[in-house]
Amino acid sequence: MSESSPDLLREILEEIGSKGPISFARFMDLCLYHPSAGYYTRGLGGGGGRDYLTSSGIHGAFGRLVARQAEEMWRRTGRAAPFNFVEFGPGEGHFAADFLSEASRLGEFFGALRYRLVETSPALRERQEALLSPRPYPVSWTSEEELRTEAGIAGRGVTGCLFANEFLDALPVHRIVGGPHGVMELFVGARDGGLVEIAAPPSSDLLARFLEDGDIRPEEGQEVDLCLEAPAWMERAAGMLGRGYVVVIDYGHEARDLYHPGRRRGTLLAYHRHRASEEFLQRPGEQDLTAHVDFTALRRSAGKAGGRCLGLITQSRFLLALGVLDLLPDLDSGADREESASGLSLAARLREREALKDLFLPGRMGESFRVFVAAKGDVADDLTGLAEPWARPPAADADAVGRRVPGGP
Repeated sequence: MSESSPDLLREILEEIGSKGPISFARFMDLCLYHPSAGYYTRGLGGGGGRDYLTSSGIHGAFGRLVARQAEEMWRRTGRAAPFNFVEFGPGEGHFAADFLSEASRLGEFFGALRYRLVETSPALRERQEALLSPRPYPVSWTSEEELRTEAGIAGRGVTGCLFANEFLDALPVHRIVGGPHGVMELFVGARDGGLVEIAAPPSSDLLARFLEDGDIRPEEGQEVDLCLEAPAWMERAAGMLGRGYVVVIDYGHEARDLYHPGRRRGTLLAYHRHRASEEFLQRPGEQDLTAHVDFTALRRSAGKAGGRCLGLITQSRFLLALGVLDLLPDLDSGADREESASGLSLAARLREREALKDLFLPGRMGESFRVFVAAKGDVADDLTGLAEPWARPPAADADAVGRRVPGGP
C-alpha cells in the first residue's frame, strides 16, 4: 500500500490555496474522516494491528469484563428492558463480539440487552457486520442523529450505557502555543508543494472560551492540544441519556496534568506501522493522529447535561475490581505436562497470560488508560468497577497477586 494519499494531499493543498492556512483541527479531520480518503473512513484504523492495537484487540477478557459491569448497570437501572448498550467507534467489532459472548451467559440481562453500534466508516461497518451478523446476538447499527431523535421522541432519553473506548482521542484537535503576548494557534499552510506549520492568532472565540473555562495558561513556547469536539460529544451523549451511564475509556489526564508547563510538546502523536512520531503533516490519510483526552473538560460537559461524574480511575484498577486476575490462565495445572485441562499448551497459556497482563499492569495499558464513568437519572452510583480492587472477595488476595504477576515489564 502507498505510504501517502496523493489525492487527499492535493485536496488539502487546494483548500489552503483557496482559503489560506487551515486549522490543525480541520487538517486532522480531513486526514482521518475525509469521505473517501480518510484514514478511518477507509478502515485503516480500528485497532486491527496495522498501526496500533486496542485493548479489545489484545485479549477478549476486556470485553468480557465490561459486559459484567454492564450487567450490573442493568440491575442498577431496575432491570430495564430494553437496556441499550451503545458503542461509539466499534473498530473491527472484536470488543462487541467478546462483550456479547459473555452477555449471552448472563441470563435475563441478555434477554433485555439491545447492543447498538455507531460507526461512520463504511469499511469498518462491513467488517463488523461480517463478524457479528451471523451470530445470534441482539445487535444493530445506528447513528448519533438517530439516537438523539429517538431520545427526543421518547421524551425521557435513552436508557442504558453509552460506551466509547479509544474513540475520543481520535477527534480533531487545535494546536496552541504560548507566546510573549498571549497564545497563538498553529495552522497548516503550504510551501513548495508541501505542508508547513504556521503560527497565527487563534481561529475561533471558542478556543479562547475553552482556555478560560479550563484555566489553561500555556507558558511561552509551550504547545497544547485542545479538543473542542470531545466535550461537545460528552454533552450530547449525556443529553440523550435518560437513565443510565456514560463510560469513556481512553488515555488522558485531568487538565492540571494535561496542560502542565512541564509538558512542553503537548500529547499529539502520529502512529504509522506501530511507530509513534511527531511527523503530523506527513502521510495524510495514511497514519493515525491522536491526542490525550482532557477528562476535566468531559466532567464539565457531563454536568452541563445533567450528568454526574462517578469516578475517574485507571484501567488497571477498573479491571482488577471486575476480577481480571481470576481470568489469568492457571499455569500450575500444566506445569508437569504440555497440555492443560483447557486443551491449551503451556506455551499458549503463557502467551495468553502475557496478553492479558498488557491490559492491567503498570507500564502497559493498565496505567496509561483511564476509565471515566458518569451517571444520569435515578440510578445507583456504587458500581463494582469503581470500587477498590482489594475490597473484592478473597479470590484476588495480595498473595495471589504477587504469585500471578511477577516479572512485569
